[in-house]
Parts: sequence; C-alpha cells; structure tokens
Amino acid sequence: MKDFLLYASVVILFLVCLLVVLIILMQKPSSNAGMGSALGGGAAESVFGGDTTNVLSKMTTTLTVILFILSFGLYLGFVARETKKPSAGVPAAATTTKPATPEVPAAPAATTPAATTTPAAPAAKAPEAPKAPAVPAPAK
Repeated sequence: MKDFLLYASVVILFLVCLLVVLIILMQKPSSNAGMGSALGGGAAESVFGGDTTNVLSKMTTTLTVILFILSFGLYLGFVARETKKPSAGVPAAATTTKPATPEVPAAPAATTPAATTTPAAPAAKAPEAPKAPAVPAPAK
C-alpha cells in the first residue's frame, strides 16, 4: 500500500509540475506577451476576469509551495523505503556480523636491566642462495 501511495504521489507531482509551467506561461508581463496572447489574445482575462494578475500569481505561489512540499515528502518516502529493505539475497543478520580475525599475542617486552645494558649481538647472516652457472656464449 505504501508503494502505491508513493507512486500515486509521483503522478500528482508530475501533474503539479505541468500546471506550474502552464500557469507561468499564461502570465503576461506586458499587454502583448505571454501564452494568453498567443492563445487568443485575452484567454486569461475571459476566464479569470479583470483581476487576472492576482489570481495567476496566487495560483503560481500555491502550486509552487505544493510542488516543493510534495517533492520533499517523496524524497523522504523513497529514502525510508530504501533503508528498510535488506540487501538482495543477504539475510539481515549476516550484514551485522563481523568476520572473525585471529588474535595474535603481542611479543613480551624485555624488562630486565641486563637486557637494556648489554650491546645487541650481531645478527647471523642467512646463507646466500647458490648462483646459477653462467651460460657460455653461442659459437659463431
């Protein structure tokens, strides 16, 4: 039911957007401009009477407020819908568990005074790997 309301609100938002565009185009800043003059030279005056500019500006303001409120509500609705869904194919409990890492004990620190005063013994060198025999140059 929630999905139906969200998608119905999207359709309403689309219709409000179209109405806002049409209302803005019907307004005319001068006597020979606007969509009203293009559609018959006074279609807005014949519909709304002599107080056309106040009616159109009030409708523009009202529809714009509805547009912003509906857009923000749809944003919140779709975000809430996405955060409640678990990942596809992964159970909700598996997403919260942390993989086990093996515990490695720390090396014990030398705390005896003799260990700190004696010089460190030279490190034993590892035996070097035998070198491969040189390949003779081919005869010419």
